[in-house]
Amino acid sequence: MCEILWSNPQPNPSRGPRKRNVGLSFGGDVTKRFLKDNNLDLVVPSHEVKDKGYEIEHDGKLITVFSAPNYHDPMGNKGAFIRFEAPSMEPKIVTFSVVPHLDVKLMAYGSNFLRMFS
Repeated sequence: MCEILWSNPQPNPSRGPRKRNVGLSFGGDVTKRFLKDNNLDLVVPSHEVKDKGYEIEHDGKLITVFSAPNYHDPMGNKGAFIRFEAPSMEPKIVTFSVVPHLDVKLMAYGSNFLRMFS
């Protein structure tokens, strides 16, 4: 399960280690086989920051989207999401920029949120 959730695409073929020691890096050949074996058309991971909010890789068969603009404040990245509209179901990528928010220290909300469950 960990590999499914934390693996990232890479430009090189095959699989290899990932920088964070969790999951793997995988190439376009792995994406192509996964899609064929599972009768799918597209892989859409969403846990990796992308400057434009998205990145298209592996001959258009993998689109990474990241919906948190200006991630953790200093990143400066855009956010994105994908819309699949009938009947074609072609992916339409929508990007957006950060909006002003309250001056809250990084991850300060986490401790109060977790108190709700104690």
